[in-house]
Amino acid sequence: MLTLPKIKNAKPTGRPYKLADGQGLTLLVKPDGAKSWRFRYRYGGKENMLGFGSWPEVSIAEAREQRDAARAQLRSGVDPAGARRETRVARELASANTFEAVADDWIETNRAKWSEGQVERIRSSLKRDVFPALAKRPIAEITPAEVLEVIRKVEKRDALEQATRVVQRMTAIFARGVQTLRCPTNPAREMRGVVKKYRVQHRPSLPADKLPEFLKKMDDTGADAVTKAALQLIILTGCRVNEVLQGNWSEIDLDAALWRIPAERMKMQRPHDVPLSEQAVEALKAIQPLAGKHGLIFPSPMKPGHPIHNNALLLYLRRMGYEAGTVTVHGFRATFSTWANESGHDPDVIERCLAHQDKNAVRRAYNRAQHLEDRRKLLQDWANFIDAQRKGAEVIPIRRAKR
Repeated sequence: MLTLPKIKNAKPTGRPYKLADGQGLTLLVKPDGAKSWRFRYRYGGKENMLGFGSWPEVSIAEAREQRDAARAQLRSGVDPAGARRETRVARELASANTFEAVADDWIETNRAKWSEGQVERIRSSLKRDVFPALAKRPIAEITPAEVLEVIRKVEKRDALEQATRVVQRMTAIFARGVQTLRCPTNPAREMRGVVKKYRVQHRPSLPADKLPEFLKKMDDTGADAVTKAALQLIILTGCRVNEVLQGNWSEIDLDAALWRIPAERMKMQRPHDVPLSEQAVEALKAIQPLAGKHGLIFPSPMKPGHPIHNNALLLYLRRMGYEAGTVTVHGFRATFSTWANESGHDPDVIERCLAHQDKNAVRRAYNRAQHLEDRRKLLQDWANFIDAQRKGAEVIPIRRAKR
């Protein structure tokens, strides 16, 4: 039997040689001084060999344990080399069929019907809430308890809407696994309804009569030109936050005073033309010299090639003195809508400005009117109202004037 001193004193020669330990286990000493464990055995009348790793990474005791385990397999009629190959293949299959691999497959399968923004939101959600626990787990081995634990962690953040989305996405991913024979059941399917109910709360919006105070704070509070312009354009256009922040100068026609937002950035997956008021054109011209090589209207100063993040606007509101839950950037769409309706503007024109989809399917199919010039007049009236509020003038609503 080999001993530690004997192994340490085994010097390399011009040719490889073996040191026997017994029962088929040997240590191969190579000309370069490397020493590795080998186990020779016969199975089915043929001689085979297994490697157990290199010394000293694998000690004498560990090599003997592997030898004894291989001999036990032989006594049971199992080929140790064949069993090792099967284990390796099973491990490779498991790594190819992890939850993350199936999630990627699910995303690619559905990419054609999603916008790039939606794909990115789904990936970000999975990376934040699901992958830390399940990414590398073979999808066939994931239990309902593991799925529930993921959901509960999101719930603990009081992110109930996000927790519901996580359930929906995990259910779809496991369904893809079942469809492609990579897992036998869908453990997330039984979790529908597990997220505790919550009361729907609309995002806080600013009443129109509070605009003078808000606009004064907006003018007096320090912020970089791009952030200020972004908030101003969100207010003036009535567009959603991401529709504005991800804008590119290639979408803007300043001469025609028109912003053409492509379908992939719109919630309803339809292109949206935004007439630009004189004030909006002026705001865009002021920041045009700041455009970088990527063509972004609102480029991030921290991440080249990316637009500013919504958090930049939220921090701007905080510096203005508006705490979380009092005013939101998205809420200015409601401020605009309320003002426009109370001012007597055509509801169809208002809804088109907001890029809302008609709830009546028949009406939606036949009402293709863009109301472009009517929307241009409405948004110009809104911009003039904003200017008047900034200057502190009293503006009489259109409906009252008609009376």
